[in-house]
Amino acid sequence: MMTFNEMKEKWNAMPFYANAFLLLDGSHPIEFNIGYEELHQKTLLIMNFGEIKEIPSSKAIIARNYQYPDGSWVLSFRLVKIDNEEVFLRFCWDIIESSREDYRNKYQFIIDRYNRWLRLMEHKRPDIMDLALQKGLLGELLYLLELTENIGIDKAVRSWAGPDGADQDFIYDDTWAEIKTISPSAERISISSLEQLDNNEGSLVVYFIEKTTPDNSKSFSLDEIVNNARLLVNNNIITGEILELKLFQYGYKDLEDYKIEKYFLCKKQEYYITIFFPRLIRENVNSAIVKAKYEISLAAIECFLK
Repeated sequence: MMTFNEMKEKWNAMPFYANAFLLLDGSHPIEFNIGYEELHQKTLLIMNFGEIKEIPSSKAIIARNYQYPDGSWVLSFRLVKIDNEEVFLRFCWDIIESSREDYRNKYQFIIDRYNRWLRLMEHKRPDIMDLALQKGLLGELLYLLELTENIGIDKAVRSWAGPDGADQDFIYDDTWAEIKTISPSAERISISSLEQLDNNEGSLVVYFIEKTTPDNSKSFSLDEIVNNARLLVNNNIITGEILELKLFQYGYKDLEDYKIEKYFLCKKQEYYITIFFPRLIRENVNSAIVKAKYEISLAAIECFLK
């Protein structure tokens, strides 16, 4: 496998010739070529892709599906907004490395992955995440660290599916976990979609976290928890790259602000999701309802506590 920096260095080492491309990795089952099109614009070519009816472009990336004289079809992604170069490169590395696995339809997988990244590139996020997003990331990282003890760091990182746009935050083996982070005084949790708890049996994990003072011996910052996760992947370059990609997709950057705010974990509760758990899912709502958000009373689901 190729690290993000290795791909970036290969690209940057190429001359800015228009329509000059380099086969990135001959061992990959898909033929990816990197290079430049007009105006020195970085472009990723996927050879022998086949014809697709429609693929959207954005303000940052122009996507094209066209045919060569020999009859083969190519899919290209061209960066046209230099401000999005870091996101574009992360996107390219993600689809290159994630498509190595044995998917039935690798090309549909790439299209689906691209559509998720489109939403990320079109959404202008502030440098600093708001408090709710910071606490959400804290909860998911705390679960990641716990999960590592049971299934290992590589599998735990790869199971972290929330940043990729999955309905549940963690998906592994034959189960899944949705993570919620709330204040200790909260009496309910919010479910953001009909799909969030719509899966085979899994877990709803709730972390009760509050702000605290730096002199609290059990306090921690977001920066500290991120670095705890990074320490676990020190000996695995590829897993480390995947972890950094997940953090990037979440909106995390290494900022001093994330070192200052201190938090305290009051408690954790885990609920077993079965067919009897009170939830709104596609199967039990009218088909006319296409989207829904709802809240669940914590007191009412105590019987499902693990």
